[in-house]
Amino acid sequence: MNGVDAALTIALFVTLLLAVAAGGFLAARNPAFWYTLTSAVISAALPKIIEYITRRNTPEVEARMQECIRRGGTWDNFKKRCK
Repeated sequence: MNGVDAALTIALFVTLLLAVAAGGFLAARNPAFWYTLTSAVISAALPKIIEYITRRNTPEVEARMQECIRRGGTWDNFKKRCK
């Protein structure tokens, strides 16, 4: 590849990057873009969030929780201990 081909390749690559950046800028200015992006991210993350929130305690933690409730205490689910 000679110098002219290399310069042409670099110029085409820079032009492509500028076009992609301009398209991204124009898309980001549109409020519908942010609504669509947000809804897509939330719908993709929702199954993992629900799985995290609804996961069960281990049998050891369940036993300690039941013991705490039997004694009349209040179970703290975040710290996994009786108050």
